[in-house]
Amino acid sequence: MFFLNLTAAEFFTLLTALGGLITALYLLDRTKRKKVVSTLRFWTPALTAEERQSRRRMREPWSLVLQLVSLLLLLLALAQLQWGNRNRHIRDHVLLLDTSSASAERTDTGTLLNREKAAARQYLQALPSRDRVTLVRVDALSTPVTSFTADRTELVHALEASDPGFSALNIEQALSFARQARTWSAANQGEIVYVGPKLVSERESASSNLTRLRLIAVPARRENCGILRIDIKRSDQNGISWQAVVALKNYASHPKTIRLKTAFAQTAFRKRGFTLAPQEEKTAEYNFATNIAGQFSAEISPDDDLSTNHRAILDLPAVAPLTAAVYTARPDVLRPLLEANHRLSVKYFSPSEYQPKPAASVMILDQMAVRDEPKISALWIQPVKEYSPLPVKTVVADSIIKNWHTETTLGAGLHVKEIRVPTAEVFQTFEGDVPVASLAEGPTVVGRSSNENHPKIAVIGFDPLSDPLRFQVTTPLLFANLLEWLAPESFRTIDRNAGHVGLSTVTLDPGETKEHIRVLDENGFALPFTVRNETLQLFASRPSIVHILSNTRERVLSLTLPEIPNFEWNPPSNAITGLPAPSSFSPPAIDLWKWLAALGAFGLFLEWMLFGRRRIFRSRGSKPQSPRTHRPQPQTELVSR
Repeated sequence: MFFLNLTAAEFFTLLTALGGLITALYLLDRTKRKKVVSTLRFWTPALTAEERQSRRRMREPWSLVLQLVSLLLLLLALAQLQWGNRNRHIRDHVLLLDTSSASAERTDTGTLLNREKAAARQYLQALPSRDRVTLVRVDALSTPVTSFTADRTELVHALEASDPGFSALNIEQALSFARQARTWSAANQGEIVYVGPKLVSERESASSNLTRLRLIAVPARRENCGILRIDIKRSDQNGISWQAVVALKNYASHPKTIRLKTAFAQTAFRKRGFTLAPQEEKTAEYNFATNIAGQFSAEISPDDDLSTNHRAILDLPAVAPLTAAVYTARPDVLRPLLEANHRLSVKYFSPSEYQPKPAASVMILDQMAVRDEPKISALWIQPVKEYSPLPVKTVVADSIIKNWHTETTLGAGLHVKEIRVPTAEVFQTFEGDVPVASLAEGPTVVGRSSNENHPKIAVIGFDPLSDPLRFQVTTPLLFANLLEWLAPESFRTIDRNAGHVGLSTVTLDPGETKEHIRVLDENGFALPFTVRNETLQLFASRPSIVHILSNTRERVLSLTLPEIPNFEWNPPSNAITGLPAPSSFSPPAIDLWKWLAALGAFGLFLEWMLFGRRRIFRSRGSKPQSPRTHRPQPQTELVSR
């Protein structure tokens, strides 16, 4: 027996104060009564006797007893008296419901998650009614759904609203969250209950010092195959050629034969059959050419228990080469260099046909002088000194290129030193300009970024197509770097990948740095990522399309496949397994406050019925009667207590 709302000291303090007040009122009860007598001569002795008698006894003691008993009952109700063991009265339990990708497995009675929900409801029914539970959905993340509550209806509704996820279970994180959640409440700590198939993506083992852990296992059959990933890349040799690789895996414990059906846009490829051993992976390669946008789809059959990884789709963009307008008086000299790049669509014009804004993405001005500045990105080759887009400090003859600025994007891959040039212009640079190649006198190849008034420009201060230079390997690399910098979208390598939800790892190229990488979702919002040892890592808790952009490459990750777990979790040896029996919990404490409040109110009502009305009648007094004799007598009013 114990109090829930008040301590024993608070209860007895209130009882003593209120009981003493009521008793004092009874002892000091001196209700005035008016008596009319003819004279005080004969009443004086009687008055003295009455006063002595009042001091010797209490008027209506049973009324006092009823009021004190009613007060005691009402205070017990206010203190919420409980009958039972206080230490086992209310406990807070954490219920971990496995909503990972494995819970989507189909069974004879629906899905595996439906069986988990039924087991969770049985556990809730076995708990004492006053025990509180918080429901947490666990997969790669731990998501609390309810606070600690004893409302079983709320908990059941939260169970029914749970759906299978796409990521695998992270049991270490789930148990760590549950251990912390038990400390959030002032009530006694209850059990951590895990309900699910115990399947994880990596071999994990729970900490052995975890106490009061209960496992309600709902086993999975794990007899399924699925698409593991799809990788699609545009060929570097031909701008309209694509290579697709589809990876398949058998998660079952016996060999399985499946058929793979693939298609792009309205074109279906030939179906392929595969026989996969248990836990075996195989890949299928497809090569196709297209310059239109469309969807590449892959689908396997026959159906099995887990069909969420049987189909994957990737969107491929239309391939549009870079259009370049070349103004030159020597097209035969430039044609072999420019047409060797399949990503360029080149149109040649004479210098007299110059337009500031032609129908192209970039223009090349070969040894020209123009009065109207270009309105699009432009590559200048040995411009006329007086009309150069950058101020020319000096012109030097028979000079040597001393330095290629390979630390910049424009100078990447340019390592040949001491290249001799017949004539070279040295430019004056300003803040924001990027030098690419320098002579002893200063920079001779410079790039300038765009601003509000001017588009991007790149300037070469010498003729790279002269006889000493046209056969250098540096010349085509220099042109490629400058054109790629002027129009990066057209030269960006395109990769499309379909992978699973959860942790994704992408290997970066040596020239890709964290400062030049952006990771965006399908809505254009930035996503967090880490880069370590030329490896990018990011995490997606739900299906999404992720864009990874850098200066030279565009990657699109279609994270729409489920992360299928491969291993079974080994729980600690001290964990309790199975559903609890109702008798395993101590009986709940009995709440008596309603009965105590009713008895206290009844006691006050009974006291009023027996004694209250009598006091009201007595306080009104009786009307004095006329004297029996006809002789008028002098009267005296006597007020006695």
